[in-house]
Amino acid sequence: MNFLPIRFRAVVESVLLCFGSPLLTSAATNYVAFGNFYFSPSVLTIQVGDTVIWTNAGGFHTVTGLTTNEPLCGPAQGVQACTNTFHVPGIFPYQCNIHYLYGMTGVVNVVGAPLSSAVLTNAVWTNGGFVFTALTTPNQTNIVQATTNLAVASNWVSLETNVPAGDVLRFTDTNASQFPGRFYRVVEP
Repeated sequence: MNFLPIRFRAVVESVLLCFGSPLLTSAATNYVAFGNFYFSPSVLTIQVGDTVIWTNAGGFHTVTGLTTNEPLCGPAQGVQACTNTFHVPGIFPYQCNIHYLYGMTGVVNVVGAPLSSAVLTNAVWTNGGFVFTALTTPNQTNIVQATTNLAVASNWVSLETNVPAGDVLRFTDTNASQFPGRFYRVVEP
C-alpha cells in the first residue's frame, strides 16, 4: 500500500474535492429586463462563458459598460435588446447613460470557469511524482490545471492538455515536490 508523505495528504484531499463533485459543464443564458429607471435583476452572478441578454421593456435607454475589461452593449442610444458573453471573471458595472442619476445601474459578477465532472479514481505519490487518474469523457479535450491558492480564481495554471481515446485520463506531475500544497483540477472546455 502506498502512503503519501504528510505534506501531500492535503493535496490528495484537494484533488478529491476538485474531482469528486459534479460541476457545471455548459454555458447558460441569463436575462435582464430594463425600463424606466430599472434593470431587473440589477445584480446578476454568472459563470465565465455565460451570456446575458438585456431586453428593453419600455423607454429610451442604453446599456453601457463602465469598465474596459469586458464590453457590454456599448454606448449606443435607444437600445431595444443587446447580448454579451462574458469571457473573463470579474465585476462588470453598467448603467443607462440617460437615467443613471435615477439609479438605473446594474452589475454582472462573473465567477471562475465552469468545470466538467471528471471523477478521481486514484492518486499516489511515487518517486516519479504525483500521479492520478480520472474518469472523463472519451475523445474530449481535457486540461489538467494546478494552483497553490484556491482563493484566487485566476491562479490556475494549465499543466497539460490531452484528448484521451478512452474514459481514463492519467496524469503525472513530476514537479509536484516543488509545490507542496498544490491543488489540481481537470477542465473539459
